[in-house]
Amino acid sequence: MANKELQSIAEFCRDNWSDYCDFTIKTADRVCENRFLFDSPRDMERTESTVDFGKKIDWYYKLNGDEEFMFQLNRHGYLIQLGQAYYLTCDEKYLKKFCTILNDWLDTVPCDYKNNSPWRSLETGMRSDKWLKALKYIEGTKFFSSELKEKIDKSLLTHIEVLKKAHSGFQKGSNWGIIQDSGLFHIGVYFNDNDIISFALKRLEQETDLQIMFDGFQWEQSNNYHNEVLLVLLDVIIDADKNNIALPEKLKNKIEKMAEAALKTVKPNGHNPLFGDSDDTDMRDIMSRCALVFGRSDFKYYGFDRLDFNTVWQTGYKSIEKYNNIGKIPPSFNNAFLADSGNYILRENQTKASNYLLFHNGYTGAGHAHADKLHFDLMIKGRDVLVDAGRYTYLNNAQRRYIKSPKAHNVCLIDNKQYLNVSSQWETKNPALAVQYPCFDNEYCTLIGGAHLGYLKSRNAFVERKIFYIKPDIYVIVDVFKAKGFHTYQQYFHFAPTGKITISANNAQFDDGIVKANMHFVTPNAKIKKENSIYSSNYNAICKNDCIKSSFFALGNTSAITVIYGNTAKNFVPYDVSFEQIKTARSEKMLNASKAAGVVIKTPKKEYTICLAFKELKEPFGCNNKIGSGTISVFENDKLIFTKW
Repeated sequence: MANKELQSIAEFCRDNWSDYCDFTIKTADRVCENRFLFDSPRDMERTESTVDFGKKIDWYYKLNGDEEFMFQLNRHGYLIQLGQAYYLTCDEKYLKKFCTILNDWLDTVPCDYKNNSPWRSLETGMRSDKWLKALKYIEGTKFFSSELKEKIDKSLLTHIEVLKKAHSGFQKGSNWGIIQDSGLFHIGVYFNDNDIISFALKRLEQETDLQIMFDGFQWEQSNNYHNEVLLVLLDVIIDADKNNIALPEKLKNKIEKMAEAALKTVKPNGHNPLFGDSDDTDMRDIMSRCALVFGRSDFKYYGFDRLDFNTVWQTGYKSIEKYNNIGKIPPSFNNAFLADSGNYILRENQTKASNYLLFHNGYTGAGHAHADKLHFDLMIKGRDVLVDAGRYTYLNNAQRRYIKSPKAHNVCLIDNKQYLNVSSQWETKNPALAVQYPCFDNEYCTLIGGAHLGYLKSRNAFVERKIFYIKPDIYVIVDVFKAKGFHTYQQYFHFAPTGKITISANNAQFDDGIVKANMHFVTPNAKIKKENSIYSSNYNAICKNDCIKSSFFALGNTSAITVIYGNTAKNFVPYDVSFEQIKTARSEKMLNASKAAGVVIKTPKKEYTICLAFKELKEPFGCNNKIGSGTISVFENDKLIFTKW
């Protein structure tokens, strides 16, 4: 007998999520033919080609030698889609296939506890979660035999034993532990076993204490895995609420902190930034789920207007009205400074057409982290302009090592040497210590920045980057190198593959047909050229994109200044940007560019003068008939709008 609540949910989804219904049915149809393409929004390692097993699924199959396909295959998320397809169509073939797959897997995949098998502990935890989400679609129907239930229950007991044993330092300190033990929690709820529930919650408390920073970010420095951890923890809250299980307040507060960190970094287009091993994924479903769980209108602002497809199946029909009763209010902030994780976000406003910059300079993290200290992403009017390369693959090959390396990020190198060596697909050597700077913000401008010590030993050099944002549309990137002797310097800037790059003199222009952005390389002796790079929007997906490489050399201390601005293609107007030499106010000495530099930016309506000192000066200094002080002074026409000592 079909479940009436699930029938009502199916009707809601047909009325409100017809495209996602079609996608779910299409996926389920493939599975019925033993054909697998992992292209769902929340598939952790997506595939670009379909694998056709014919009559018999090979549960140990590795696509192109990549174990991730085998792991994904054995997580069984598609069982949920088979169940949903049944309620969307009333076609019993989906439930028949559901039982066929489960019986085949239970009969042919014995537990072997190996890390390279379907019983790897991460898959064991995820599979538990998927099974228990999927069972409601088949329970009470003629296809769910007592024999199958007995086999599932017996296997879940084995899952418990595997998960209880898998609690080394690796699990405690990585996303594996939280994902695994959330699965263990769900098994405890299924069996109404208070001991297992308590056991799992104690682990989750410990793991979130170890892994979640004070600002809410998961320490591995991968946006993708932050979101995966957040999702499974939200599911713990949902399952606990359904079953009247009291969760520790400390754990719930940690989960809400994670949700807030995701909200603070979400891009104007509703997607997540790509730092670390990440895909370009839509965050609106996560934000909707956060809004429902915590009853917050700021989360809903970046969520859907109506409850999303996957959440309503999970939380039940009554949650539709609960979600409808939550308001939709923009978050109270524009900029966000997350010092623990080293993520700094500059936002023009909270609209889809906002300018947006994310600067990353924090703890290196673990195997999913990249060599991306001092990297920044940039969006103009809600469109990607400067991007992170993504992740592409976990195979130990040249593309994996490149995409994790500094050269694949918008950073600076000295003597073309990496400041953090990527030794394999997971390992890095000698992580560069991040130095975090305080942030300054007023109604006109924002200043953020930091440094790292990656070249201190190999080059006896100190590298810092400051990003000065003149609201709403000008970004001044100031790279400073404290070094001895002669060195060459390289700046890398990677552009979204959606746009075309043209170079003239020391300027580069990005144009994707919707927005334009200009980049002025103000450094006097810089030479720029366009190079090919690679960009991966999703696991197993890759394309070419353009990179601008700026090169220069110096003896001793030096700096590089880059000015970026943009607008919609219709409203874009080029600005006049020039380098100015600094003169001291009392002694009237002209200062070498290694000590101070000035930039003048002329827009159609305003003129900005920026006076920069790269060391402490004993007197006021300036250019363009303006006199400033400290380390940076900024003038709008003749008005001083920013000073930082």
